[in-house]
Amino acid sequence: MTLVQASDIKKSLAQIKQYLERDIYNLTKGIQGKDIEIKTLKEELEHVQHLVEGNRQLINKLLGDLSKLQNDIEWYKKTYEQRSFLGMLKTKLLKK
Repeated sequence: MTLVQASDIKKSLAQIKQYLERDIYNLTKGIQGKDIEIKTLKEELEHVQHLVEGNRQLINKLLGDLSKLQNDIEWYKKTYEQRSFLGMLKTKLLKK
């Protein structure tokens, strides 16, 4: 191997090293950007999960309210549509 060939090999190796270092730097920056994006998405996911839980609790409360109102409607139907007039008077007088 001649001195010129050794010099050419060293230059080629230096270029390869420089290319690899630049590639590693770019990949590292890309990974850091992805990490930031993942962190942002995780925070957003937690926020949305919190909102969903709040909405679920509100829906359950409203369903409970609807059930109570349905029971009230049934009571009024039984009291005023199905009972006799004397039965209603008896119920009202016994409450007092």
